[in-house]
Amino acid sequence: MLKAEKRVHVDKLVAVPGGSRVVRNLLLQLHPRLHECRAEAGEIIAHEGDTGSFFVVVVQGWIALTKVLDGGETAIFDLMLDGDASLIASGRSCRLPYSVEALNDVRFFMFNDKMIDGPEPEAATLRRYMRTANTALLARTSELLLRIGHGNAETRVAYALIELFLRLEAIGQTRGFQFHIPMTQRQLGQFTGLSNVHVCRTLRRFCRKNLVRTEGRTDIQITDINSICALAGVDLDDLRDEILPRMAV
Repeated sequence: MLKAEKRVHVDKLVAVPGGSRVVRNLLLQLHPRLHECRAEAGEIIAHEGDTGSFFVVVVQGWIALTKVLDGGETAIFDLMLDGDASLIASGRSCRLPYSVEALNDVRFFMFNDKMIDGPEPEAATLRRYMRTANTALLARTSELLLRIGHGNAETRVAYALIELFLRLEAIGQTRGFQFHIPMTQRQLGQFTGLSNVHVCRTLRRFCRKNLVRTEGRTDIQITDINSICALAGVDLDDLRDEILPRMAV
């Protein structure tokens, strides 16, 4: 009996991109007049230091959460892909701790906590989803920071490739181990704490060792997944379970 109940619970976990469609439908059921927002590549959706509090749910596209250092350098500490959600500050009088930037053309929803605080079943499901999404964000951030704090350039880049591969695989945007990322080498460096020169040299080294293949600047194929996982210090299945949000409905 206990096993049967557990099986039903697992069956009711919706992974992205199914989660993305469910979240969109739940929001529109609660707020039929809620409009989908759009931003073009490079557009700043919200600026660090602005006052406010809201959630973002990505329908399609890539969004970077960024901070600017005192010297003017930019660091990307998380990437939001299709179906990802994030709380941008909390409390009306809070200053936004980071900027929200579109890396390519993006469609998304913005809403505040009051819009999902009601007693409706849809609101309760959305709150569960936001908690799940926040847990996944914290897991991703902790894994990335661990590599930035203790890993060399190869470890950092290898981890970034593995994380992006797993997240794109979950939303059906991979072919085998081949995938596309709408990021320049400079932006990949901002994500890994490296200069674009270090990123370029590391990717070239990976290519010479037949670990990856690159086409242009944004098409990646991991040709030796075991070696890349070893460099990143991850178990592929364990990392998949840790960083991918799944939504209970």
